[in-house]
Amino acid sequence: RASSVALPAAVPASSAAMEEPSEFFTWSETEATRLAFSQSGASNCGATALLNVLSALKLPIPDIRDADRAVKTNARKCNVSVSEYLAARSVAGTTAEAIVEGCAVVADKALASRFFAFYPPREVDLQRWLAGWLAQGCSAVGTINTQRMYGADYWHHQMIHGVSSKGVFVTNGVEVLGFREIELGLVSPSELLIRASDALGCRPFDAEACDAMGEAWARLGVARQLLELQSGASQEEFVRLPAAYNGGITIFAKAGTPEAENLRRAPELPVQSGT
Repeated sequence: RASSVALPAAVPASSAAMEEPSEFFTWSETEATRLAFSQSGASNCGATALLNVLSALKLPIPDIRDADRAVKTNARKCNVSVSEYLAARSVAGTTAEAIVEGCAVVADKALASRFFAFYPPREVDLQRWLAGWLAQGCSAVGTINTQRMYGADYWHHQMIHGVSSKGVFVTNGVEVLGFREIELGLVSPSELLIRASDALGCRPFDAEACDAMGEAWARLGVARQLLELQSGASQEEFVRLPAAYNGGITIFAKAGTPEAENLRRAPELPVQSGT
């Protein structure tokens, strides 16, 4: 489902005079299955998405370990206190902003990139907005909260290789996400749900230390949630944490091109009125 707004809010003005595409494919589904990288380890979906961008734009591909370092991939932690476990979970993997920074490292300034936030909700026709950028020869990576989409326990970065009326075509895994489904993941607050059983199994159980990890932790009452679970006062299935991730889409263009200048000058997506 595409939003009802008629124009893609960030397609450059120079494109507005042309017929606006409603679909475009950097790779066909067959090509995506053959060419796309899949992640080589837990939490390195951001580095994998960046490799797929470089491949799609026909730029040199670095070793996945170099990409991991460039985007600052963070691992989960096991056999640690509950505060350390949750702190690691809240930043596991990487963020869209770190992918932008890592892009400049691994691509040696061959790429320009820019993140567009989708939360709070934005006024945008997602199908035409994406098609407009892809048709210019750009690539894209979506940063989505899969917990809101299909109940997984992580955020995910997926390179976007196409868009049509069927939805958004992504890699790692190669699939089509309907517009309603991907919008659930894109339009998400920066939060993460952790299974209560995972948190309760940590030792030592230093729940009180969690609220000292930042204002967002205290605002969500993470220590209170943990203590109520431990005492049996709460039967909640999950603990709600602040997370480092922001839902949205990063656009990539070859540096020094008109598309890179369009990307630099494009306005932010406007926030929906009343939100």
